Amino acid sequence: MYSDNESWKKLQTLLPIKNRIDGILKPEEKYIEVNGMEIHIDEYEKKSETTIVVLHGVGGNGRLVSFFAVPLARAGYNVICPDLPGYGFSNYKRSISYTDWIEVGSNIVETELSKGKNVFIIGLSAGGMLAYNVACKHQEISGLIFTNILDNREEEVRVYSAKNKFQAKYGIRFLNRLPHFIRNINIPISMVTNMNGLVNNKEMLRVLLKDKVGAGSNVHVNFLLSMINSTPIIEPDEFKKVPVLMVHPGNDLWTPVRISEIFFNRIAANKCKVILENAGHFPVEEPGLTQMEKSISDFIRRYA
Repeated sequence: MYSDNESWKKLQTLLPIKNRIDGILKPEEKYIEVNGMEIHIDEYEKKSETTIVVLHGVGGNGRLVSFFAVPLARAGYNVICPDLPGYGFSNYKRSISYTDWIEVGSNIVETELSKGKNVFIIGLSAGGMLAYNVACKHQEISGLIFTNILDNREEEVRVYSAKNKFQAKYGIRFLNRLPHFIRNINIPISMVTNMNGLVNNKEMLRVLLKDKVGAGSNVHVNFLLSMINSTPIIEPDEFKKVPVLMVHPGNDLWTPVRISEIFFNRIAANKCKVILENAGHFPVEEPGLTQMEKSISDFIRRYA
């Protein structure tokens, strides 16, 4: 488990002190069962009526988003950060697809709602569209928050998501034509996505790219295709019930603001957009980091 993982420990030393796990505030590591999978979660459990579920994206894991979770836990909220299948320390014995990611998020949200909790979902990077899809299934949640929301049906979005324009235009077509038995192979995620844009801090980037349960891991071709070829459960024009906050990094070298705005601008629900000044895709730079934390706290207090 994460006690034996050096990458997140190295990353902690590069984060602002207020965003670090410490001896007083640290998550409890647990496993839950979802559709035959053992899903590892970091849970910062508080006596709160509000639970916040934080979903990572491609190349992430539940511990990587601790810089999001720690300030929320300090504020007294329950925070749950799952390792989505393929990352972190979750276990499974079958081929997985993007639907499994949605089911994991949905299972956690459903459990918390059944406890009578106010539930908010936060999605980072590709976790933004994932959080949106989970919200589509549970429109009784209190709010939806994301840093990015990427609709892979749009060619411009695929160009920025892929490692280069050639892969975006021709690589997916090639992979879609592979026989199904070949799609179960693993390839380094860095081969097909622009992992160099993951974070603007070069020292952090070196740490993250070496993390074998995160950005330095492999991905099943079948999973990758299932995510790229997926469609939102509800089109944004019909998404009206759940309030939405987008806290988009202003200096995102992977997916610029306009890429997320393609989908965000169509969302029909009450929504707000905050651009995080000087923050990269992994938004740890100031003043964007503090702007993000304040915006999220204000949003939760308003809708909890």
